[in-house]
Amino acid sequence: MRPPLPRLRTPGRRLNRRLSWMTAAALAIAVASPAIAADLGTSPDGATLSASAAGANPDAREAAEAMGRGFNLGQMFENTQHAPTLEVAAPKIDAYYARGFRVLRIPVTWTEPVGDTTLSDPETGKVDREAARLQALEAVIDYALAKPDLYVVINAHHEKRLKDGNRADVLEQLWADISDIFRGRDHRLIFEILNEPHLSNNDPMPAENLRQMTGRAYRKIRSVDAQRIIVIGGDQWFGAHEMARAWPDLDEVGGGDDPYLMATFHHYDPWAFSGNDQGDYADAWTDTNIRAPMQTMADWAKTTGKGMPVFIGEWGVGWQSRLPTMNCNNIRLWYRQFHTANAGPMGMPTAVWDDGGWFKVFDYDRKVFDSNLIDCITGACELSGPERFNSDCL
Repeated sequence: MRPPLPRLRTPGRRLNRRLSWMTAAALAIAVASPAIAADLGTSPDGATLSASAAGANPDAREAAEAMGRGFNLGQMFENTQHAPTLEVAAPKIDAYYARGFRVLRIPVTWTEPVGDTTLSDPETGKVDREAARLQALEAVIDYALAKPDLYVVINAHHEKRLKDGNRADVLEQLWADISDIFRGRDHRLIFEILNEPHLSNNDPMPAENLRQMTGRAYRKIRSVDAQRIIVIGGDQWFGAHEMARAWPDLDEVGGGDDPYLMATFHHYDPWAFSGNDQGDYADAWTDTNIRAPMQTMADWAKTTGKGMPVFIGEWGVGWQSRLPTMNCNNIRLWYRQFHTANAGPMGMPTAVWDDGGWFKVFDYDRKVFDSNLIDCITGACELSGPERFNSDCL
């Protein structure tokens, strides 16, 4: 979170497309290591590829079509606001799943301390495989993956020193370890390499650094699993406009021939309305405010992105930073319009930012949805009277 069209395809076309992409992936692997051309069971690093590498796991396009609406498990594994345990996470996962949400994004901080512990060495990126927080994360991931058709996205979140120091070696080792730890999990588990890669002074990471850093991590993941879906994003706050400058080409991530690659962006536009502590909520936003960033990403994905799907990994309104209860029609309308009227028809899965606090949708204490925002996300919710800017927006 920052501070300041579905394609109709016949089964035959889908099969031909999958075969061509799988052929391209196999050729790419063969170029990387001649040994692999003869033995697709080993990676360029000598590691054994996932047994599913020769199977029919969902590619990024198929995953995006299945994911639909989703949610974030915010402020749990990247913050101390909520205890990082399955006991705390399960009721929220159950509640969203029962409402038809099919993607869970779990922000995870690895190289920076959360509370008194880190999950990996900030100087090397090596993961502490005995860490209690890692074991809890694995339990949550396994619980979610046990639910039919639920996709799970994990990332590297709030990695301040890594980003400031341009520590590509640390990120590379981190994802080498994460890939190994989760190599046996269902391919509905997705890897998002580096969340919002702004520097600590809020400047964007130099795009060349981001591409090189991301590329090294990408290749480590691919050496373990040729079909794990990988997610890339912009160079600062994951704004839609960042992709053109961050990724003028895909040379570092398969050159446009990887069908298991997905793009992401975050949508808090306009920030003056969506952000926390931004004044009242009588902002006269329009559908263009919602649609324009989506179109920007769709344009990049269609051209430079070679048709890769787009996932909106965060969106929402920080209403509880100013309002004691959520009864603002203007906010309800934003949530009602966002996925159902815009992202969904554009073929973009979404994950609402729900931290149980400023951006709250689910109440962790009472284990219920705190307001009817959940109804709004699914496209139908009652308003408090006919006025868009009712008194509770002020």
